[in-house]
This record gives sequence, structure tokens and C-alpha cells, in this order.
Amino acid sequence: MWPHAWSYRRDLPLILRGRGTTAHFEDRSVLLEQNGTHRRIPVRAIQEVRAADARGDTAEIELTSAAGDPVVLVVTRSSPAAVKTFVTAVTSALPEPRAPRDGMELVNEETPAAPAWPLFLTHHLGAVAAAVCAMVLWAALVVYVAAAGEPGQWLMPILGALLLLAAGRYLQLAGGIVREYWSTRRHGITVAATSAGHNNANKEIWRFTDAEGRARTYTGSGKILSRDPRRIEVRYDPRHPDRLYAPQPVLAYVVIGAAVTPMPAGFLTAGLWLTLWQLTGILLTD
Repeated sequence: MWPHAWSYRRDLPLILRGRGTTAHFEDRSVLLEQNGTHRRIPVRAIQEVRAADARGDTAEIELTSAAGDPVVLVVTRSSPAAVKTFVTAVTSALPEPRAPRDGMELVNEETPAAPAWPLFLTHHLGAVAAAVCAMVLWAALVVYVAAAGEPGQWLMPILGALLLLAAGRYLQLAGGIVREYWSTRRHGITVAATSAGHNNANKEIWRFTDAEGRARTYTGSGKILSRDPRRIEVRYDPRHPDRLYAPQPVLAYVVIGAAVTPMPAGFLTAGLWLTLWQLTGILLTD
């Protein structure tokens, strides 16, 4: 029943991690990351995939061969259950028959994408520098309050920093919404999106087709345009396809603004009082 269960889900993405090697199975190909090399192996270049070793914790990918010994690529020290699932899934996707040719000729080496954190540092160098300076100043503040203040008073700047972080996170989210609002309002294209059910978080999914004919989705709520079919208005910025915005009813803006705005204001006020005010109080006392 195990192979049969995979027969109708052969394109389900799978990731098999081993010691120094990772195999991604998706789109009828295996992306093998090994020793810094990324190889894209189409299923037509694979002769057999099998579990090896007594414990079944090794996957062997044997490539097709025209003559001579075939090339075998190995993923070692993985979970036996993960190996079994990987072998079954890839095997179910292998075409029949396969041409007797050198499978390595069909393998393409790919340039790996740059890690996310160097890209983040490159695009947000100023923000990272400001954050580092803020952390150094905050650490100096805690040390000074601990040395010159009353016993236990050094805990207040720590609590204040947590409140400031919470307020900053809220302002970041609010800033992103405002950015999407103005970006899509000035440069966006407005479409009618149709309801396509709910996701696992019970948020409604809306589908639409953009000007380039691509199927797109938006998750969230919006002002209802029609109820049969159920539709809302969605704006997207063609310069930045990931920026989507759905206008809300006026009452929603009023309720959300009145209910949520006092919270970050309170966090910000309390955070400043517990940090800067504590330092000011100690300096004035001295």
C-alpha cells in the first residue's frame, strides 16, 4: 500500500537530509546539495533509487549509463523512514522505459542562492548599524544603572527594552501595511478577487488573475463587492508583485485604530520611562 499511496502524489515536494548532503525532490527532478555543489537531476537520468545499509538510513541514486559502471550518488545518515518515503516517491516518478545514456550528461549544476543574512545586511546596512549601536547603548545603560542605582533597579531597563521592542514590532507591521496601501494606491492595479475557501488558520483565500495572466492569491479580509459569487477588491503593485492590499470597510479602520493604537503608545511610553527615565533619575540623584 505504501507505493500505491504515493502514485497520485508523485510531485509532492520532499526534502531528505543526511550528513553533508541534502536531496530535494520536486517538479520531477532531484536537487542534490553536496559539498557546496548543487546538481539538478531530472528523473529521466535516474535508473534506480534504493535504500542501503542494514538500517536503511542511506539513499542511493543510481544514474542511467550507456556503458561501464553507473554513477551512484549517496545521501548518508538520514532517517530510515525519510529514506523509505523518498525512495518510494522518486521511484513512482521514474519514466518507463529510460534511454540507455550517460545520466551525468543530463545533470545540470546550479549556482546556489546567496544566504539570506548577507542579502539582508546588504540591503539594510543602516538599520543593522543603528540596531547594534542601540544594543551597545542599552547594555551600557543596564551596567550603569546596576552600578549606580538601587539594588534590583537594573531590571527596569531590561523590562523597558522588551516593551520598546514590542512597540517597535507593532510599528514595523503598521508601517508595512501603510507602505502597501500607498504603493498600491499610487501605482497599483485593482481587480476583483473571488473567494476560494479558507486555509488552515481559517483565513479566507481570494483568487484573481493579474494583467500578465498569472493566477494570484490574497489571504485575508476585505470590503465585499458581491456575495454570489463572493468577491472583494484587491490592489497589487506590478513593480512589486508581493505587495497586495485589500481595502477594508470604513468602520473597520475606525474600530481597529481606536482599539489598537493605545497599546503601542502605552508600550512606548512605559519603555522610555523604564530606560531613559531611570538613567535620568540616577544622574539627578548623583
